[in-house]
Amino acid sequence: MGSKNTCILSLLVFLSGWLSAQQPERPLIWVRPGERSAILEKIERQDWAQKIYSDFINQLDGDIKGHQTDPALFLQDLPFDWEKKQPDRYPPFHLTYHTENGDHKNLDNATDEEMAQARTLIRYLQLGIDCGMAYYLTEEEKYAQCATDILYSFIKGVLRSEVSDWQGRGGWLFPDDGFREVREIGYKVPLIYDFIAAFIKKGGRPYDLVKKEKTDFPINEAQAVFRTYADITINYGMIRSNHPILEAPNLVYNALAMEDGKERERLLSYFLTKNTAHQDALNEMAAMYKEKGDLWPETSQYLNAAASILTRLMLVVNKYDPGLRLGDKYANLLFSLPALDYLVYPNNQLIRWGDGKRTGTPPYSSYEEAYLLGEMDSARRITDEFGPLLTRAINQGRYERDGMLAVLWYDREFKGKEAKLLLPRTDKVDHAGIFLQRNLSASQNPNDGLMCFVGGAHMVHGHAEGMNIELYGKGEVLGVDNGRGRYQQDIHENYSRIFAAHNTVIVNGNSRSDGGWVNLGINSVQLLAMEPMPKELALSPYHSFSTTSFIDDKGEQAEAYQERTLALIRTSDTTGYYVDVFRSRSKLPDQYHDYLYHNIGDRLEILNGDVSLKPTPDRYMANAGLPWVQNQEYRHPGWHFFEDVHSTGEYKKKVRARFIAEKFEKPVYMDLHLPADESREYTQVLAPPTFEAPAPYEDKPTPTLVIRKTGEAWTQPFVVVFEPFEGNPENHSIQSVEKLEQDGKFRGIRVQSFAAGKGLVQYIITQVKGERYNNDDLGISFIGSFAVITETSAGKLQNIYIGEGEELRYGYINVKPAFPDRSLYREFR
Repeated sequence: MGSKNTCILSLLVFLSGWLSAQQPERPLIWVRPGERSAILEKIERQDWAQKIYSDFINQLDGDIKGHQTDPALFLQDLPFDWEKKQPDRYPPFHLTYHTENGDHKNLDNATDEEMAQARTLIRYLQLGIDCGMAYYLTEEEKYAQCATDILYSFIKGVLRSEVSDWQGRGGWLFPDDGFREVREIGYKVPLIYDFIAAFIKKGGRPYDLVKKEKTDFPINEAQAVFRTYADITINYGMIRSNHPILEAPNLVYNALAMEDGKERERLLSYFLTKNTAHQDALNEMAAMYKEKGDLWPETSQYLNAAASILTRLMLVVNKYDPGLRLGDKYANLLFSLPALDYLVYPNNQLIRWGDGKRTGTPPYSSYEEAYLLGEMDSARRITDEFGPLLTRAINQGRYERDGMLAVLWYDREFKGKEAKLLLPRTDKVDHAGIFLQRNLSASQNPNDGLMCFVGGAHMVHGHAEGMNIELYGKGEVLGVDNGRGRYQQDIHENYSRIFAAHNTVIVNGNSRSDGGWVNLGINSVQLLAMEPMPKELALSPYHSFSTTSFIDDKGEQAEAYQERTLALIRTSDTTGYYVDVFRSRSKLPDQYHDYLYHNIGDRLEILNGDVSLKPTPDRYMANAGLPWVQNQEYRHPGWHFFEDVHSTGEYKKKVRARFIAEKFEKPVYMDLHLPADESREYTQVLAPPTFEAPAPYEDKPTPTLVIRKTGEAWTQPFVVVFEPFEGNPENHSIQSVEKLEQDGKFRGIRVQSFAAGKGLVQYIITQVKGERYNNDDLGISFIGSFAVITETSAGKLQNIYIGEGEELRYGYINVKPAFPDRSLYREFR
């Protein structure tokens, strides 16, 4: 008998465990019931948690004060369309809208009234989540009742609407913008339910606005809502972009809100492994991170958001099923999180490409979540990476925990070893075709740092920019692209994200994009040579360079091959300059090439006394009337936005130009030295204001120089020496720039400067790889693509730098990089 009872007891225990697995105790998405006591202890003992919690409760009590006395009055601001009310039924929400002509309309184009209604609904749903968290922690039913009433009203209202059948971007309340709906509404609904399910289970009943009384909670209708929102992510929208990531919280949270275990697992599989025509699963998204350091292939804010969202969801799902070990499995995704710590100028602004932003901070809260994943999976490589990073961020005052999710999740103290952030001399962003160089000053003053990059590639949210550069000097990013403002505006579509808004070369007036994401496809910038290679140690404390190539062959009227050498030369702790050599040639006859450079400032002055600038208002207007179809067809190359256009006509002498920015604490200048050349015209224009420009210039036009070369620009390329300096207009260090030629071809420049009390003469040889330069008068012979010889003004040799080459002879000195290296640095005393 005892044996039989033991068997029955074992079976009951098994069934109890099985049923528990089918319907786990809620909440389970963000927290579990068993974690509550530890969280309350944290709130009691840790000041940061106590303050966040206290502020949260005080704010929430004020927000829901009216609910306790009059729930009907409290709920009446929900945006229902009461004109469509039917007897004993809730009306639909007032958010369903279409344009009259049948075109699809996303929320960015909604009316002010529609936006206000959407914001009201979102505010109520967030209140529902907040009340749910408060109920979980306090067990006070006033919070559960308010959350239940909000959730019930939402369920009744949303079920009165039809889900769109447009799988491209359709939704439910937003029939033409499901992508926005699931990110701002859909993911919130299951979170409310998860926190109050226990209240409902023990008899909690919602207030019905139509019946004016409490009623039973419609659990089956709630499950239908969660199922529908999950389905919108699974079967609507686009893939191979950040959209599946942005929609993934909606999928995961709604999947975890399902009470049927099999359905919960089925829906969750679409996040973990099952890819559809409209939604990439985690295994597909994580495949982008093949190596440690790989990034999500979009612009800065999107690549950061992508990794942060996935990190959080991996933590949520890992907590639900620790056996998945998602942190350990997809560690390279986590290792991408610190990217923005490294892609910064000396003033801590971000390098910018595509629709990226100039400002941003590393996602330190995501570092904590990565650390928690590492702990869960016993993955030391993860905790060892993020623990010191968090210690550093906290010690330096860069990171303070914020928000109730921090109170629910974070409890580790990060002390001890602190990560040292050592910015490499060079770096890269592969998917953006970016190769950057930096040279921080021994003075430790960000104003004395030098940094530049060249880049260009096609990606989601990328720009058709060609081979673009940015230049930093005297505490500011001076050489800029336009950035981006609001999407879908004329300036964004027909200027900001196409060639004319960038520091690039436009070929035959027809450089353009074609194909790819929203028809902005271009080729990627390719690296031909660089020293130091990205993240490697530099040979020289004074020099670095890159040579890149680009094929401009979209459309049929450019057909060009280009190479660009960008070099950074430091001459003292406070001085230095950039050398830009841009070669461009087209297969087409009657070719011409326009070099564009935009610089923050008040004005551009051409300092040559004999230059005459005349108005040429129609110079760039040929494309102004071309067809424009949003996100499909553009008015390439975009230079019809230029204003106040003045040109020189043909000018053969060398040119010195200066961009002047007088509104900073000290005036900042960027001098340009351009060697003499045939068939050149110089045009100065005012380009549109640069987005995210420094405060004095955020709404000011951007002074811009355009140089036109009639014929090819290969044997005599565009050559510009840029020198940033500040204070007095006479504080520049460069005294002269002369061209070095051989057989009628450009081979380099001679730069004479005076810095830190000493004069320097530098011979900078930059030619196509494999070419040989011989100059018997100077005693120079060089085989290779880039080298710098530095001597004093008295002729004493200081150093020789070979960035890429086989052999260099200077006078009696002969140097060769050791095979297989093709670079070398040597000092002479």
